[in-house]
Amino acid sequence: MPRYKFFVFSNCTDPAREQEYNRWYTHTHLPDLSHAKGFVGASRYVNIDPKSTARYLALYEFETDDIDACIASLYQLAAESWPKRRHIDCIAPGKVPSTVVGFREIDPASLQPLEPHEMAHYPDEMPEAVLKGFANA
Repeated sequence: MPRYKFFVFSNCTDPAREQEYNRWYTHTHLPDLSHAKGFVGASRYVNIDPKSTARYLALYEFETDDIDACIASLYQLAAESWPKRRHIDCIAPGKVPSTVVGFREIDPASLQPLEPHEMAHYPDEMPEAVLKGFANA
């Protein structure tokens, strides 16, 4: 079966919540999305250029004959995380950087998982700014 890589560039919109964002993405979001059809694995990276238009890269790997169904499944799981208060609100799509770019892998062991009380303030609906940002990405 063919293998695919799916690249998602993103930014944290609140510098004061950068560490929370990384803890959430690594220990909550990626595990939630790991149930997508054809999902094989995922890893995260931080851009080595602090002025880049995309600070973070999530690299998802799929093994499938239908990559469109896998990506749709990934998006569906992300959408379903909002009512469960498992999706952070300080996320925005990153613009694809220039053709030559360097990213350093984020070691999941370097980040503590979020405790349930730390996510209690997360919205139960996708904020309009997030919806618009990813719809236009």
